[in-house]
Amino acid sequence: MPVVNGVSHWIPAADEAELVQEMTVGDLLDEAARRWPDQDGVAYVAYEDRGLSLRWTFAELRARSRVVARALMASGIGPGDRVAVWATNLPEWLLLEFGAAYCGAVLVPINPLLRSTEVAYILRTAGVGACFVLPENRGASLWAMLDEAAREAPSLRLRVAIGNAPDDKGVAWADWLAGAAAVSEEALEQRRAGVSAGDSVQIQFTSGTTGFPKGAELTHRGVVNDGRLFARRAALEEGSRWVNPMPLFHCGGCVIATLGALASGTTQYPIVTFEPDRVARTIARERVNVLSAVPTMLIALEEAADREGLDLASLERVITGGSTVPVELLRHWHSRYGARFSITYGLTEASPIITQSAPYDPEDLQMGSCGQPLPGAEMDLVDAGGNRVPLGEVGEVRTRGWLVMKGYYGNVQASRDALSDDGWLHTGDLGRMDERGYLWISGRAKDMIIRGGENISPREIEEALLTLEEITDANVVGVPDPRYGEEVCAYVRLKPGASLSAEQMRERLHDRIARYKIPRYLRVVEQFPLTPSGKVQKFRLREMFAADAVRADTAQAAG
Repeated sequence: MPVVNGVSHWIPAADEAELVQEMTVGDLLDEAARRWPDQDGVAYVAYEDRGLSLRWTFAELRARSRVVARALMASGIGPGDRVAVWATNLPEWLLLEFGAAYCGAVLVPINPLLRSTEVAYILRTAGVGACFVLPENRGASLWAMLDEAAREAPSLRLRVAIGNAPDDKGVAWADWLAGAAAVSEEALEQRRAGVSAGDSVQIQFTSGTTGFPKGAELTHRGVVNDGRLFARRAALEEGSRWVNPMPLFHCGGCVIATLGALASGTTQYPIVTFEPDRVARTIARERVNVLSAVPTMLIALEEAADREGLDLASLERVITGGSTVPVELLRHWHSRYGARFSITYGLTEASPIITQSAPYDPEDLQMGSCGQPLPGAEMDLVDAGGNRVPLGEVGEVRTRGWLVMKGYYGNVQASRDALSDDGWLHTGDLGRMDERGYLWISGRAKDMIIRGGENISPREIEEALLTLEEITDANVVGVPDPRYGEEVCAYVRLKPGASLSAEQMRERLHDRIARYKIPRYLRVVEQFPLTPSGKVQKFRLREMFAADAVRADTAQAAG
């Protein structure tokens, strides 16, 4: 049994070692093209109205990616050089992911909603030499912002527009790609022979639930095995159809969905940017049977399908995670659509999945837990002193093994803070483990509310709030209080046409949670502040509360 001596420590079984393979991202694409050459690997079908409609087989995806790899080499990109992509989920994004991996470059994904100062920080910190950019996104000129950012990024020497270049400060994609003719297939194979599983493949900047971004340096070994072993536990089958609205600039898109699809012979339907109506139409038209989405996306998707009268009954698997997943939401989706869930838990620094439930797990485990560690991954839960806690007790989640990042690129101190000398990655998340090694996440250690000396888990209150029929989504934070140190504040989204007062909420929670856990404050919002990967930024909710308090104090003083 992998759980050791009644404490929260999971040690991988000896026979799991053979499941972890020494492969590069290029090896994985080669294998998919060999096994399923004529099967669709990527299908863009939701954007005919915008002139984007294509289907590439796995063999075509491989061939096109190798052309991009040769063009990178022709541009002087060497092994270990950093190449940024600043765009939405376009076909070129996927080609750059695989092309960079083939030639030994390190991909640096950038969120297309970032602005010049933020982009300059990433380019400078990662030492990016080439940046591929969508010139315009949602009315904003990324091309102009890149020009501003480049002034603070001395390493940047090549700018490529995905599409047409607006001016002569960079080159258009088609013109740049033509340079591949200068590099032979033999030269690419020679370069590729020097790429190993332990080499860096991406620098993923953390998405910002705590504010300051750090660049997690991930390896081929980590991302390939995360994608492979995820697909295995999710029971994905050859020929499955998987719609992916997760952003490619996050591991949920470029690792879990993209590499998981490669490993399982699954057709991926990328969504350029999350638009719930397009996702719903794709599912209904293509009879998609696999969906990956964070909880906020699931809520929006159901609302869109209902508005348009679309049938989502083809869904068999729903992959979710990225934040604590409300049990009531899972039960509702299972009851309505019959979908089985695979719940993932992890973080960018772990490539990203640490634990995962399986769709064939018993309902109580499938609905409530985040599953067991992936094969070959070690995990434990520790108290503030670093001691392992007994089974069933709450502690900080740590992991060790093939999935852990090398460190934060260019940030030695942050790397030391996150990684112990013996290889343990501190996640900062709180959870509990049972005797079978299943993990339940309680929340972030820094999100724990301490009210009058009592520790309060926001997750417990959020689950209670979601039992109220008026509420469609809920997030709970601690806010300053002169008497108790902190008080409980609930931010909620209500169902259309519903209303709920703070007094009504408190009255109806009395028989669900202890009195001291009942929120003192209730705030109704239309949307939550989210990271690009769909995680709620709770520090922004606390800032919103503080801003409300300042406005109230100002109004009172003025009165």
